[in-house]
Amino acid sequence: MERSTKVYVAGAVLGLLLGVLLYAFQPVRWEAQALVRLAQTSTSQQNQITSEFNAIEDVPVVIERLKSRSFMSEVIKRAKTDGVADILNQDKCNCVTIKLIKNNDALIISVVGSTSELAKISADAIVEELKFKHSVMLDEYKSGIEHKALDVDRETEALSKNIAILADSMQSGKDKADDAQAVSKGILIMTMQTDLEKKRSQSTELRDLMSSFHSRGTELLEPIFVKDKRLFSSLARACLFGTLSGVFLSVLWVRWNK
Repeated sequence: MERSTKVYVAGAVLGLLLGVLLYAFQPVRWEAQALVRLAQTSTSQQNQITSEFNAIEDVPVVIERLKSRSFMSEVIKRAKTDGVADILNQDKCNCVTIKLIKNNDALIISVVGSTSELAKISADAIVEELKFKHSVMLDEYKSGIEHKALDVDRETEALSKNIAILADSMQSGKDKADDAQAVSKGILIMTMQTDLEKKRSQSTELRDLMSSFHSRGTELLEPIFVKDKRLFSSLARACLFGTLSGVFLSVLWVRWNK
């Protein structure tokens, strides 16, 4: 019994020393986390005090974009730092993870690197590239509405001129003698006037859309947070693991030698 006790104590002491060594020499990785809200658009309606914002891109589409090779290539160019390419190369290292926050157009982008600086630089570059892409999309969306409104205005002006020309021709004496042609022109004018009203209504809707259009770009909601990733987060845990392992192995040793 006394011999077994000595074995248990020795196992616990050796396990404790092993825990200290594990904590001292365990590999340390660094994780940078960025909380990002995606770019959003809104069009306020009449008699509404607040507007509902919607993401400019569906979240699954954004996640696929973040995982694409082309996007990561642009991020590497933006970072301009050695070591970032190895972190963002998905074939070599699965170091980038994306977590969706439910019921919110926001993402948590996590990047794991060998140093805190590399992890933070990589996460910052991803956020900045995503902000740039969405800024371009917002500009294109707004300019698309403006161009469409200008096209409709040009079509409206052309219809008005054509209607005026046809109306003038109907008033001329040479057309009064030909009733069939006059009727045909009258029907054509009525059709064109219907189209004109539709174009005017469409133009008004587009102008209203432009005046009520609001947007906010992709933004970082909180400063990028960097933390270390260890197998054992504290010396106490490492020592506890080592001690328990030492005692367990010593018990097996005593039973094996009975």
